[in-house]
Formats: sequence, structure tokens, C-alpha cells
Amino acid sequence: MGNRELSHPAVGEEGEFRNIFVKNSFVAVMEKTMEPVTVGQKVLKPAVGLINRLHYPQKFALISVCFLLPLGLAIFLLLSEIQGQIQFAQLEQQGLAYLGPLQQLQQTVLMQPLTSLGLNHWHFPADQLAQAQERWGKKLATERDYGDLEQGLSQVGNISQDTSEQILQAIAVLRTKVGNQSNLILDPDLDSYYLMEALLLKLPQLQTDLAQLGRIIAAHSGKGLSPVEESRLLVIKAQLAQLRTSLVKNLGVAFTHNARQQLQPRVINSLNGLTTVLEELEQSLTGVITGQIKLNDAQLNQQSQWGLLNSLHFWRVLSPELDQLLSQRIQNFQQRQWLLSTFVLATLAIAVYLFWGFYASVMGTIASLSSAAEKMVAGSETKAVELQTQDEMAEVVHAFNTVADALCRLTEKLQDENLRLEAEIDITRKLQQMLMPSEQELAAVAGLEIAGFMESATEVGGDYYDVLQTNGQVRISIGDVTGHDLESSLVMIMAQTALRTLLEHGVTDPVKLLSAMNRTIYENTRRMGSSKNMTLSVLQYEAGLIRLSGQHEEVLIIRSNGETEQIDTFELGFPLGLEQDISAFVTEREITLNSGDLAVLYTDGITEAMNSQRQFYGIERLQTVLCQHRRQTPEEIRHQAIADLKHFLGDQPAEDDVTLLILKQK
Repeated sequence: MGNRELSHPAVGEEGEFRNIFVKNSFVAVMEKTMEPVTVGQKVLKPAVGLINRLHYPQKFALISVCFLLPLGLAIFLLLSEIQGQIQFAQLEQQGLAYLGPLQQLQQTVLMQPLTSLGLNHWHFPADQLAQAQERWGKKLATERDYGDLEQGLSQVGNISQDTSEQILQAIAVLRTKVGNQSNLILDPDLDSYYLMEALLLKLPQLQTDLAQLGRIIAAHSGKGLSPVEESRLLVIKAQLAQLRTSLVKNLGVAFTHNARQQLQPRVINSLNGLTTVLEELEQSLTGVITGQIKLNDAQLNQQSQWGLLNSLHFWRVLSPELDQLLSQRIQNFQQRQWLLSTFVLATLAIAVYLFWGFYASVMGTIASLSSAAEKMVAGSETKAVELQTQDEMAEVVHAFNTVADALCRLTEKLQDENLRLEAEIDITRKLQQMLMPSEQELAAVAGLEIAGFMESATEVGGDYYDVLQTNGQVRISIGDVTGHDLESSLVMIMAQTALRTLLEHGVTDPVKLLSAMNRTIYENTRRMGSSKNMTLSVLQYEAGLIRLSGQHEEVLIIRSNGETEQIDTFELGFPLGLEQDISAFVTEREITLNSGDLAVLYTDGITEAMNSQRQFYGIERLQTVLCQHRRQTPEEIRHQAIADLKHFLGDQPAEDDVTLLILKQK
């Protein structure tokens, strides 16, 4: 009696028997596969205790934080250092930009006696300097020094000869302040440093000495040199020689350390010209001091003026070169910053992806085991859990499958796969029919008479059309999914559902509408493992105006007077489901319908229909039929067009889904 009960349990006892068997077997398997690790048990006990109290998302979050905190701090400090270098160079550029109008003002003062300057000579560089002060003065802290210079300039035209020296001194003070505050004096690279030194120190001093020499020559009485004049000439000659030698030497170092070797070819000619003029001037000054040349000699005066002009020109040559070096340095830092950020983000993305994959793998295994256990407890047949891994979880799954195989003998077999598929196809076909717009919905559209036709080549199809009125707006859509099978019909249902949902939520912009639909279909088809995609056109109708967007077949316009138009939709959108983002491809076109005009939408199942002679039906034949019957109602036009298509096919069955939608303006 007891054996019979074990072998053939009663219906009421079978569930309890199965529950006990599954639970005991599963517990035994888990106890066997999760034996405690003895190595380092005492050391790892706190960590194991903490990890065992957490769920998997919490475990991953805890481990990720422990790794990311020091890594994030290091990356932050590195990026901050790079950003600091960029800001350092940008401040140098601002200082160099400030020096431009300042140098122009010095040139104006040096070239003529200040007392003879009119407003037209010094007003422009002064205005340029004022603009530079307004833009960068606060950052460079030059308000006080600029105020002293501005006060000196306000006295131009009614001053003594010494005022020019005072203004030049104020310019020199302001230049020094700009160089210090803008980091120019701290430039870290040899090539840009020596360019800065020439622009900020050497050339302004050279220009001042040459201008002073010019004033000495102009003030000379024509007699022999006085002791004061001789002393001043000796000092100027020595300074010119020192500045020339220093310029050649330092710029030679800059040429050598210029990474791209572009500096020397651009600067060398101007440098050689300046040094040649200075050497000739030094020789002439030697002649003046020794008495061989008179101080008021015209050639000496010309050499002095020519030297001043060359030094001013050389300043204008070096300034853009320094600016370019600074720009290149900023660009290099920005590229380094971009590469570092990209590398960090890519590495982080890969790490997140792998963590996500690991988490999904573990949770997928746990979910599979849990689902299989529930099915076994419920008494349904369960397939073996498959796990394509070689880690410890695979052994757990293998042990679980051993238990599942024993229990599967107690469950009933599943129905035949073909019956299941037929049931799914039948449900899908009914869903397609239910989602078609009813005659009442079509008649409710104000301003339009509408007739539609759709026929699948097989049990279910991939063609789609719909007429929706939401929030007082009319949306007419037509689409064609690749193929005409169950997957195609599912994609069609996705499209209809997505479009209705978006319209119900007030999404009317065609770019947002089609982009959102595309993302839905793209993600769902990827999840299904399907390569299906669809063409789709959406028409917004209001008071005789159609706004057309989306890529599909051409829209046929049949005017009441018999004129026909073919509206190409190729550039109005992109097939849905091919790319993740199609927003850049979506545009809109407006079509105006007058009373009696037709707008005809169709799928390629009509135009590409092929008869037994392998001839295509073609768009021209469809256009001819529509034009002939344009004065009839949309229902009659639809009947005539479909009848002509079937007459063309004869006994040849349609190889693709056929959809036709006729809109007639009232």
C-alpha cells in the first residue's frame, strides 16, 4: 500500500510530494557546491560577512566605489593640471594682445616729437589701448599704471619736451606690469620664452635707445662732440651692441628648440636685416666718437631712423609668431585633455560594460534557476538550464539540471511547435485587423474622403496604414516592413502602437516623432535578434494642407483637372530600425490640396507586382487608372485600382503585401 502511494501518488498529494523533492534536492545541490573556503578564512571573515549581507547591485556598487574613488581623484588632478596649463597660456595670449596697442602707441611717440603730434596721430593707438584695458585690464591688474599713462596722454599738444620721456617711461612701466601679470615673464618653453623676452624687453629697449640717439643727433649744434654727448653715445653704442648680440644668441636658442622648426624660416630675414643695420650704425658711432664722422652727418641720421624702423618692424614680425606658439601650445594641451578624457571614458565604459555583463550573467543564471525551480514546483515541464560559461556557476547549473532532468519525467509534454506557431500567427492576424482604422473613423475626418485597402501576401503581413485623430489633429501614416512574416507583422504593430502613444502624449514635431519611433523599433528588433526595418511616411492634415515627412514610396497627387505629381520622399527621412538615430535625416514638405484633388499612398506591393510574363505593374499604370477615375468617390477609385491590379496579375499570386490609401479633398 505504501509502495503504491509512492509510485502513484494521489492527485492531491502529488504537489506536496513534488515540493518536498525539489526543495530537498536543490538544498542538497547548493550545500554541495557552496562549501566554505578554508584558506585565509579568518582574514576574509569580515569581508565575507559584509558581502553576504549585500545584494548583487550593492556588491558591485561597493567594489566600484572602492576602485573609482582613487582613480577619479588621480584623473581629476591630472585634468586640472592640464586645464591650468591651458589657462596659463591663454593668459599669456591676453597679455600679448594687450602689448599690441601699447607697442603701437610707443611707436607713435618715438617716430615724432610728442609736442608736434596731432589727435589724428595718437588718438587711434590710444583708443585701441583703451579697448584692451577695458577687456583685460582688470585681470591683468593694470588700472593704476594705465591711469598714469592716460593722464600723460591727456596733456599732448601743450607740454614740455620732457613729457615724451615721461610717457615712454609710463609705457615701459605698463609693459612690465602686463608681462608680470600675464605670465609672459614665466613662459616655460625656450622658443616662446625668448620671443617673449625680445618683445617685452629687448626690442622696446632697443627702440628707446635708437629714439634717444635720434634726438641727440637732432639737437647737435654742428660743432665737435661735447663730453656729455660723447658719454651718451658711448653708452648707446654699448647698449646697441649688447642688445644685438643678445637678440641673435637668444633667438638662435629659440630656433633650435622650436619643435616644428617653423620659427626660423619666418623670422630669420627680419632678424638679419635688423642686425645688419645695427652693425652699420655701431660702426658709424665708432667713427663719430673717433672724430672721423660728424654727429650731424645725414647718413648717420638715416641709419638711426632705419634702425628704429627695422626694430619696430621686427616687433610686428615676432608678435604673431609668439601668438601662434601659444595657440599651438593651447591646442596641444586641449588635444591631450581630449585624449585623456576619451581614454578614461572609454576605459570606464568598457569597465561598466564588463561589470554590467558580469552582473547580467550572474543574475541571468539566478533568474533561470529560480524560474526553473518555480516551474518544477508547479508541475510543468522544464528544459535544462543552459549556461555558456566555464566559471563556478556552471557547476551549480549542472547540478541543478541533474535534479531538473529527474523531475521533467513527471511533467506533461508541450504541444507541438507548429500548433503554437499557428496560434501566434492567428492572434497576430487578428491584432492587425483590429488595429486597422474603421469606416467610422475614416468618415469622421473633416475635409477628407478616405478609402483604404490592405491585403497580405501570407497569413500576416508587414504593410501598415493608419488614420489617427488626436487632440484635434489628423495624422495619416503608411509603412512597409521588410518581409511579410510574423516578425514583420510584429514590427508593424510596434510602429502603430508607438505612433499612437507619441501622438497621445502630444509629440507632433516630425523629427521628434520619427526619431522616437525609430529608437523603439531599433531597440526592439535588436532585442528580438531581427534585422527587420521599415519605411514610413507620416502626413499631418489640416484644412487642405498636408505636411509630409518620412521616407516611403512616392506620394501621388492627382489634381481635379487631371494634372499629376509624384512627390519623392527619399530625402524626407530614413528607414526605421536601421540606425539608432535618424533625426538628422528627417525633414518636412508641404502639399496643398484643392477641392477634388487626390493624394494617393501605396506600398511597393502594387508597383512591383509582377505578372506571369515577368512584367512590373509600375507607377505609371497606377497613375493612369487613378487619373481616369479621379471624379469618382475614393471607394470607387480604390475598387477600380485593385481590380486593374488583379486583372494585370491574372492567375499569378501577389508576392508582396498590397496596401492602397486614397485621400480626396472635399
